Amino acid sequence: MKISTQAFVLKTSIFKESSLIVRLFTREKGKSNYIIKAAMRQKSPSKAVYQQLNEIKIDYSHYPKRQIHPIYSSKIINDWSMICNDLKKTVLCTAMFEIIDKTFDENIPDKNTYDVLVAVMTYFNNNTKNLNNAFYYFLIHFLKNSGYDIINAKEHPIVKKYMQGNPQILDDLNMIFKSKFVFSREEKLDLKYDKRNMSKFISEIVNYHFSDVKSFSVAKDIFK
Repeated sequence: MKISTQAFVLKTSIFKESSLIVRLFTREKGKSNYIIKAAMRQKSPSKAVYQQLNEIKIDYSHYPKRQIHPIYSSKIINDWSMICNDLKKTVLCTAMFEIIDKTFDENIPDKNTYDVLVAVMTYFNNNTKNLNNAFYYFLIHFLKNSGYDIINAKEHPIVKKYMQGNPQILDDLNMIFKSKFVFSREEKLDLKYDKRNMSKFISEIVNYHFSDVKSFSVAKDIFK
């Protein structure tokens, strides 16, 4: 079956010297592995296409019983130049990609998460303020799309812990969840909450649900 879809590059590795194996998060088929033959040859444009964080468009042949699918056409949609030139943005985006890479099962599409990721990446690329809020927005939506509604999880051990000192913590999460600021080109965002307390809460939530996401150990320092 031939499929055309948007995709994010999660990870790339060299295969047999001249080819690439890439793991993509596609809008149509979720997370899957793909092969691009001769991608590492000197004149091949594919090396630039399959850089981590890029959003690309691919045409490929999907074989349900195969673990790796051959791509026969691809092009860059977004290389997020304003993200890659900023350390904080790069670290936060890398953490989002690693969460997706290490938690999604193969070939399970999630168009809601894909669209949220596009919106957050676009926000990072176009703005310089409220970056932590954009990451929180992604995380809250990701958890909800994955079946865990953290906003209403009053019995969650970390939520219960933080509600003792800040009974408004779930209201604050809901405010970020509903704000939709990532879909606006405006940087102004009047979300009033205890930022230090929220950063600690988010760090513990990530460590609780995604303990093997190594890039988040760097992101935690950025939240401070």
